[in-house]
Amino acid sequence: MTRTTVALSLMLTSLAGLTGCMSNERKPLSTPEPIRAAEINLEIGMDHFRKGNLAQAKEKIDRSIEQNPRNAKAQITAGMLYDRLGETSKADAHFAKGLSLDPKNPEVQNNYGAYLCQKGRYDRGEKLALEAAGNPLYTTPEAAYLNAASCARNAGDLKRSEENLRKAVAVRPKFGEALIQLAELEYKQADYLSARGFLERYLAVGRNNPASLWLGVRIERGLGNAAAAQNYAQRLKSEYPRAAQTKELLESERNPG
Repeated sequence: MTRTTVALSLMLTSLAGLTGCMSNERKPLSTPEPIRAAEINLEIGMDHFRKGNLAQAKEKIDRSIEQNPRNAKAQITAGMLYDRLGETSKADAHFAKGLSLDPKNPEVQNNYGAYLCQKGRYDRGEKLALEAAGNPLYTTPEAAYLNAASCARNAGDLKRSEENLRKAVAVRPKFGEALIQLAELEYKQADYLSARGFLERYLAVGRNNPASLWLGVRIERGLGNAAAAQNYAQRLKSEYPRAAQTKELLESERNPG
């Protein structure tokens, strides 16, 4: 799973529980029927979105917004959908509308922040993610710290990225995605002992995969531990013989140094 996919999955999961905690409107609508119909259409649309049925998702989410345009959750979801459809201007408009409707809601801030980071608007994206993480009512601040770390890393600030990742694991010590990113970051900075520690913590809570095993090979090589590096290498070859990382490993063995 790519980091973009991880972010999308986290966003959809977090949005699924928003109905009760988000202010749907600034002013009451004249009748409750459109509000309830909008909520139903939104939930159906989100289910289609999670399953990859984008045409059906668009139909239901658009309908939900027609029925209740002041629902910030619907606006944010529409932003995510139109981003997936490649319609950036519509995605921008829906995200901005969602934030204007509920500017202090941490779910809205974090989802919009993640989107901005993916679009290269790193400063604004990181700021929104950190505002979400700092909200004491936010139930998953580690996800916001992870998004803030991605923003900083993509902006070229590895130190700030590491700070945000460490905050994520301070909140949730077994947060696998943050642990593996810290291992990668420490490896890139040649802090191999620290990288080993984070990788071992990741392996204790996450699943082995080609990327983590290949990272293990390189960390142990950096530490000069040939036996441990070979152990990771053998596992990578036997468990994932066709992975891209296995090809990299074989190439490194043919051309050492």
